[in-house]
Amino acid sequence: MFSNPIAKQSIWTTSALVICAMTVPGMSLADSFSAQSDVTEVTLYPQSATVTREGQISLPAGQHEVTFTDIPASSVDGIIASLQSTVTGAALGPVTYARTATIGNAERYRTPEAKAAKAALDALEAQLRDETRKAAAVRLEVAAAEDTLAYLGRLSAGEATSVDTMAATADMIREHSLSARLAMADATARAEAADRDLEALKDNITRAKAALDRLAPSGGDRLSITLALDVAEAGDVTVDFSYSVDDAYWRPMYTARLNTETGTLDLTRAVQATQETGENWQNVMLRFATDNPARRSDPNEVYPWVRRIYEPQPVQELMRSADAGMAGYAESVMAAPMAMDKQMATATLTGLSLTYSYPTPTTLYSDEGMSEFALSEVALSPEIMVRAVPLFEDTGYLMAHFTNDTSEMLVPGSVRLIRDGVSLGETRLDTVVDGAEVDLAFGVVDGIRVTRTVLAKNEGDRGVISKSNEMSSEVRISVENLTAKTWPIEVIDRVSVSEQEDLKVDWSATPMPDMTNLDDKRGVMAWHFDLDAGKTQDITLRESLRWPEGMALE
Repeated sequence: MFSNPIAKQSIWTTSALVICAMTVPGMSLADSFSAQSDVTEVTLYPQSATVTREGQISLPAGQHEVTFTDIPASSVDGIIASLQSTVTGAALGPVTYARTATIGNAERYRTPEAKAAKAALDALEAQLRDETRKAAAVRLEVAAAEDTLAYLGRLSAGEATSVDTMAATADMIREHSLSARLAMADATARAEAADRDLEALKDNITRAKAALDRLAPSGGDRLSITLALDVAEAGDVTVDFSYSVDDAYWRPMYTARLNTETGTLDLTRAVQATQETGENWQNVMLRFATDNPARRSDPNEVYPWVRRIYEPQPVQELMRSADAGMAGYAESVMAAPMAMDKQMATATLTGLSLTYSYPTPTTLYSDEGMSEFALSEVALSPEIMVRAVPLFEDTGYLMAHFTNDTSEMLVPGSVRLIRDGVSLGETRLDTVVDGAEVDLAFGVVDGIRVTRTVLAKNEGDRGVISKSNEMSSEVRISVENLTAKTWPIEVIDRVSVSEQEDLKVDWSATPMPDMTNLDDKRGVMAWHFDLDAGKTQDITLRESLRWPEGMALE
């Protein structure tokens, strides 16, 4: 466990009588106080989380009621069922619960970070209002220039006007028209610039709102918890709450980076966590536990198994009884298939009891999807080889074989595969105890070509004398290296296996495999060899099966 000296948020009271009681020596009045708490620690499980929060309040001596209204009420029943309260500095009496209304702005923006974000948003919104007014004034200048031009367009000299007067009027119209058009062009340009500035300001406001939402709790309902406290001496009282929530979980995530040039493998351990409680967990100590409180805690019960014997009936009689029992059913019902209710199994962590503690206080926001936290990185020196399975594939796969020497268990999780900087998708890692061996596949090696050719196959009756049947086959496996480097190769194939004394199986191979019954799988064998660039390795596998006359082989 990592200790974290988190500064406690001072908690305010709402009663003026308390001030009076504290200013008069020897006077102590029972009163009601409102208090606030902060999330300090969270332990995430595969399907839930345990939240620990802390509040501190200064109280006079006497009996008081302190109400906390800052716990999100997304799952009231679950919180109340799991809630544990610890009080330091006072004796705890009865605890009562109630759902409260939506919290106000004073509670939403009480932290320094939230207050600063709210102030920044308010400033931007005030700037938007001011800039909007300025932009409107500029558009009025455009309208005024348009009105001037329209008026000038209606001016005309009378019929008796002299030539000089008409010329003077034309000069005046030209001068004022030019001035109006220049003014309109300038105002239009400034209006367009103002519109662009307004759009940029609106984008800034959108980002500021998002930043504020990340720092301030949501406006949903809150659970009200009232504690009856008996304070012997005036002073600070600390209250700790611990409860479970269902809308949070974590899962393991690994990243495996293989470098085929250096032959190294870097394995990064991380966790992906998410929560949707409606409350941001800011600057909290996070722990990730493999225990799963959602699993059942008790084993199944074993009941007596009563056995009975009965006199068997001939098959024909059983069929007649069945036909008689079905005689009353319509044919359409008889022909209908039975509906199967398949319950799909869900993979869960079993047999594990590990807890990973994130080393520093961190933040996990609500309703923002997965957040990934890196735990550690391990440098490994794997055995790299190309595995060929000619029974199913015509190419080879790059494998990295290594031993878990991390001194701890690797829990099941997804693994991102990266080979020489290229992402190859994901695979699944099962539970790996300390000291266990692991195989990770890093995709196809296109330059390794594998063929499996049936050279001979014979099925038939060996004759009346032997009274037996026989099947024999001969297969050639060819592995060709078309790359420019030497590769360690592993070829995996199989021969038939018999569990009956009358079924005889004989086989041989050239060369013989260096491993048989691979991974305790009977009949499965492996060949290991180095294959130089441009070279081909052939393996011949022969098999013979014999069984009595009249029997069928499957």
